[in-house]
Amino acid sequence: MHLHEHISTIQPTNSFFGPRAQARIEKRMSEAIVDLEDVASYPSLPAPPSAVTVDAVCNTTWVTPLCLRTLYGTVNYTVQAADKNVMALNDFLGEVNIRSDTALYLQNFRPEALGAENQFKKISIDGGTVNDMLNSTELEDFTGIEGNLDDQTMIGVAWPTPLTVYATGGSPDFIPDLATPTNTNEPYLTWLEYILSLPDPLPSVVSTSYDADEQSVPKDYAIQVCATLAQLGARGVSVFFASGDSGVGSAGDCYTNDGKNSSTFLPAFPSTCPYVTSVGGTYKFNPEVPVFRNRTSGLYTAGGGFSNYFGTPNYQKSAVSSYLKNYVKDEYAGLYNPNGRGYPDISGQSLNYTIFWNGTLRPVSGTSASTPAISAIMALVNDALIAAGRPTLGFLNPLIYGGGYKAFNDITTGSNYGCDTKGFPAVAGWDAATGYGTPNFQDILALLGLNGGKGWKTWSKSS
Repeated sequence: MHLHEHISTIQPTNSFFGPRAQARIEKRMSEAIVDLEDVASYPSLPAPPSAVTVDAVCNTTWVTPLCLRTLYGTVNYTVQAADKNVMALNDFLGEVNIRSDTALYLQNFRPEALGAENQFKKISIDGGTVNDMLNSTELEDFTGIEGNLDDQTMIGVAWPTPLTVYATGGSPDFIPDLATPTNTNEPYLTWLEYILSLPDPLPSVVSTSYDADEQSVPKDYAIQVCATLAQLGARGVSVFFASGDSGVGSAGDCYTNDGKNSSTFLPAFPSTCPYVTSVGGTYKFNPEVPVFRNRTSGLYTAGGGFSNYFGTPNYQKSAVSSYLKNYVKDEYAGLYNPNGRGYPDISGQSLNYTIFWNGTLRPVSGTSASTPAISAIMALVNDALIAAGRPTLGFLNPLIYGGGYKAFNDITTGSNYGCDTKGFPAVAGWDAATGYGTPNFQDILALLGLNGGKGWKTWSKSS
């Protein structure tokens, strides 16, 4: 009996690849970027501001939770439904969250939340690591910088909303390419099978600061993961993924892995899945622009582009078509799929976040910083919805593309460099560098008919 046409993927499987070495953080596309060699040269934290304004509390050297809360408009919001709302984050690849570091972070940046470091839940799935202490090998590999960034940022922005951490072990098969020569892909399906087995209510938002070159993920597996992610949205969960940290692709790696070695941009999965909200990166203030930093370990620009696996979904066809027609260079023809799902959808600050790791203050950058920040802000939107007796946002993209973009700060200059090109430009409206831009919390509430707003009756219901 022939079963091939009826089987999309088999999970779990045995992998015959060798043990996966823990790479330095700077070399892991799917995780935070920390300039470890530059810590001593960073200036001291500024004195506490006398006024809570963006100019007073924000600078590009140290981005604090007070800056994020002020910049995006949540600083005066009071959480109302902490007993009915939960936010969550994912740990993969042996990442952990160190409670003692989170205590230092809260003591310095959100003192009223001190104690929350002992209150968030850690759930191990398939052997995922949930320890609170680092051994010598983990210290050498800087394990925990990503995990600490995620939980510290989410608590710092959305406290006292409860937090759950899912730590998932294992890895799926992968297809090597120049940027991903060894298997550092994440076991998304293992996590999804677990969380979908839980009863309602599920967390209202889930932040995931990991991704991989789409071409390094077997297509059948990617399709199965994407279809399963859609089920989370249908159950009221807003799922956020980082768009990546190499623009349209890291220089020197922009070739196909199909044996032809053709030049190509490198889209990132799961951001290319149509059923998630992909978060890009910005920096600077008034105005924000696409993040750009030329580091000693390579150029950092936020990921963005078009999928080779998934077609343009209905909700963004108009935006993508207009963007490609009016703004994308003909010289990029053949380097990307103009009929693919475009990402990111939205963006957030992603340079020089303050975190504590191993007892010390460190600047950390990446879309793995903007993703937990945006997730926490949307958790607060869900808090307001729940308090008003309304359902949570769930799958967010049809709302954004259907008119919700009016509540976001449009980014109109700059681009996401990569593959030795300028990448895709940021322009008025949606673009493949910053999506629709960064959130304005008060405007989002108003569009939803909350906080005195009248709401907006033309929010799209399409998918």
